Amino acid sequence: MKFSALSLGLIAAFSGAGHAAPVTEYNSCINSVALQMISLFQTGSTGLSYADCRKDSDGSGYASGIISFTTRHGDALKVIQEFRTTGSYKGEFDEYMDTLEEYADSGSRSTKNLDGYCDAWNAAADNFEFRLAQFTIVYDKYDVPSQEYIDEIGIKLSVTRAVLYDTAIVDGLGSSKSTLGGIFKATNNAFDSDVTGESGNSVTVNGKYQVDEAIWLEKFLDIREKNSSAGRKNIEAYRSIIMHNELNWSDSVTVTDSDGDDVVIN
Repeated sequence: MKFSALSLGLIAAFSGAGHAAPVTEYNSCINSVALQMISLFQTGSTGLSYADCRKDSDGSGYASGIISFTTRHGDALKVIQEFRTTGSYKGEFDEYMDTLEEYADSGSRSTKNLDGYCDAWNAAADNFEFRLAQFTIVYDKYDVPSQEYIDEIGIKLSVTRAVLYDTAIVDGLGSSKSTLGGIFKATNNAFDSDVTGESGNSVTVNGKYQVDEAIWLEKFLDIREKNSSAGRKNIEAYRSIIMHNELNWSDSVTVTDSDGDDVVIN
């Protein structure tokens, strides 16, 4: 996988701040693909959009940054709170804090009293510490929890790891049927015997069944598509990766964008 000089600098700084995982193969390569895919289907570009800020098309207030952190779900607030702990914060978001906290607590879809919020986000995105804050929240809120699911059943394939990370970001980490926890549980419960395959790895389902990992992943994507209205383009892109047998990545991976064109992510 190739990274921009800025991304490499962010990863190095992130590791130096006490977060070791982003310099591993999993976090540097696989997560990079997942983040670029999310960006591709949300903004039309594989570049990480630190400055992007707009009214969310799903009605979650404002969506901004590298994974479209929203004001409704509170992850945008977490990014700003992280940024405020740095020495480079100059009060850019002070006037919005009460409103952001209110909307995060209530799950409000409103953008009232946030005039100028996107301008503040755009300007802050020039700051290295603000970009680093975005990585920090992605790691703490999505990377660490999704890794627990990966470890639970012994997932090894790059594509499966990326799918779980993508699901955590796009659908959330809860236990309802439309979130990562619910989809993961429903997938495991769909198997009542060993299932062999050709992926090169088996996962241990419900502590007793050995299921080929690619077959488990295909079931996961089917259940995700059935239970969640989010991430449909991502699901199809991951299916195309499986179809092309790109199960493990060391250099690049080809995905199909929303126009049906192949895009190489590296």
